[in-house]
Amino acid sequence: MNHLYKHALIIIMLSGPILLSAQDENIGDISDGSRTTPVHVIKLIDQDSSVIWLDESPLMPFSTKKTCEACHNYQIISTGWHFNAGDSSAVSGRPGQPWIYADPYSATQIPLSLRDWPGTFKPEQIGMNNFSFIATFGRHMPGGGVGEKEESQSLDMYWRWQVSGEFEINCLSCHDAERSHDQSLYAVQVMRENFRWAATASSGFASVQGTAKDLPDTYDIYSGTLPDQPQIIPPQVTYQLQRFNKKSEVFFDITRKIPVDRCYFCHSTKSIDPEKQERWEYDEDVHLKAGMLCVDCHRHGLDHQMIRGYELNEKLNTNDAVSSLTCQGCHLGSGESDNVPLTGRSGAPRPVHAGIPPIHFEKLTCTTCHSGNWPKDEAVSIKTSMAHALGLPKTNKSDYALPHIISPIFAEQADGKIAPHNLFWPSYWAEMQGDTVLPLKQEVFLSVARKIIGYIDSLATGDWPQLADSHLVKVLDSLMVSGLVSKTPVYVSGGEIFFLDDNKNLLQQQHKAAAPYLWPVAHDVRPAAQSLGIRECNDCHSTNSPFYFGKVSIQTPLQMDRVEKQSMTEYLDQNVVAAWVFSFSFLFRPWLKYLILFSSLIIFAVLLLYGFRGLAKVISIISTESQTQNKER
Repeated sequence: MNHLYKHALIIIMLSGPILLSAQDENIGDISDGSRTTPVHVIKLIDQDSSVIWLDESPLMPFSTKKTCEACHNYQIISTGWHFNAGDSSAVSGRPGQPWIYADPYSATQIPLSLRDWPGTFKPEQIGMNNFSFIATFGRHMPGGGVGEKEESQSLDMYWRWQVSGEFEINCLSCHDAERSHDQSLYAVQVMRENFRWAATASSGFASVQGTAKDLPDTYDIYSGTLPDQPQIIPPQVTYQLQRFNKKSEVFFDITRKIPVDRCYFCHSTKSIDPEKQERWEYDEDVHLKAGMLCVDCHRHGLDHQMIRGYELNEKLNTNDAVSSLTCQGCHLGSGESDNVPLTGRSGAPRPVHAGIPPIHFEKLTCTTCHSGNWPKDEAVSIKTSMAHALGLPKTNKSDYALPHIISPIFAEQADGKIAPHNLFWPSYWAEMQGDTVLPLKQEVFLSVARKIIGYIDSLATGDWPQLADSHLVKVLDSLMVSGLVSKTPVYVSGGEIFFLDDNKNLLQQQHKAAAPYLWPVAHDVRPAAQSLGIRECNDCHSTNSPFYFGKVSIQTPLQMDRVEKQSMTEYLDQNVVAAWVFSFSFLFRPWLKYLILFSSLIIFAVLLLYGFRGLAKVISIISTESQTQNKER
């Protein structure tokens, strides 16, 4: 009886927050005007909606969804930009960085995206289901989306999901201000398929051992029973007891102002510049150096629809606040609401741009002159967190590890304006019918290509293998005779496709499927004194300017005697000869200015001379008439 009374009392105690939430389901989302952050001393709740008590066995990891949605509207939050990529009804927006599946042992790097970005493929097109997609790339995802929606979880993977748990939105990835929070531990847990345990492991007050990846689909996580193989350790959580009070509550150091380090974990970029070998040789974004945070510009409401701040944003024409958080809106002004000036948010200075012809602002984005790496004679390679798993304990630190990305590339956007971009050359095994080229499934190209390519020595660094024609012929021929490919097998790389004719001769041709994928970049922003044009026109308009004539290397594993470097003019949609002649004209423009000034002085002198002569003539006429009138009198 006492046992039943105890449980009834617990249910009543827990129903308080639930009843309060029922009365006001957005209790944590409606501000009363205070700018302070509420203290989060709360109970932990697991994915089965049960409160976690430390005397239970086995101990379950807490669920960010169940724990946080007691006060916050999780469903609205889940529609945010970072979580809605798998939602077909969500606006895809301007193309951004794709997820890049890279495998040196099959000479593959292919852009994937759940969004409808031209030039990318859906994960399922290479045979990657939602589970394997999360296990591969979830290391740099904040959770949600296809990782927790039941309709996106295939039936054949049902029991696998039961072992791993749902890949919920990890609110702590951004909002946890605790110094001991370790996002790299979260990434490690995701790669171990410990989706349910990932947020707990990174929280700073718990540790997780074991891996769900090694467990059979039939494993019951609630029994805590070890599998037959003693060497396999199932996921187990250990909480720091001193962090819990007598009510089994834990303090979360939550902040609305997201620390820059939280953003950096997924949005870091490393430049591979031979002239700059150390970190101290690089500067941060000028806004961050001024003390701003990423979220000062990239703001959002409860829906977490992050303001991306680019000029093509679909919300710019409907919301003055969004317009004021673009480069132009903040520094120059682009819209005023109720006659309230919105220019100069956060103390942004208003640039003068003295002497710059207005056509530059019609043809160029602000980021062209102010953002990214300073252009060099040849675009440099970069590594990013999303593409190269930066920030993980055992990430490959080689500068040559796949995928290969280069920057900056000056290219036209959809609106015709030129902007700096990152560029990525896809390389993958595919099948072709007519003019349609589609990538092969993972299980197909890995089973065939790895056997032929996987022994090449250069793969130790994660770099490209050096493929000779004989390698291509062997793989393509093996794909053809294997029966695994119903159409013509091809290899897409370096802007071309490669295939065999009826006599097994290797042929190649240019194809749109081999075109590079580009996405615009806005950071790091350089100060005005380091912007293009600060040294006058020659920064861009000279016959050796990287802006027009910088070299763009074609990244491919094929022997380099096949490949020539491109000129930046190809991405600016300009003829290289016309661009050179136009730039050459700037050599004489200073002379032309002096010539115009000298000519103006001569014209002014002639006009002045003839003006004086005319004035003398007028005075002479007036004097003559006056003398005539006097004689007549």
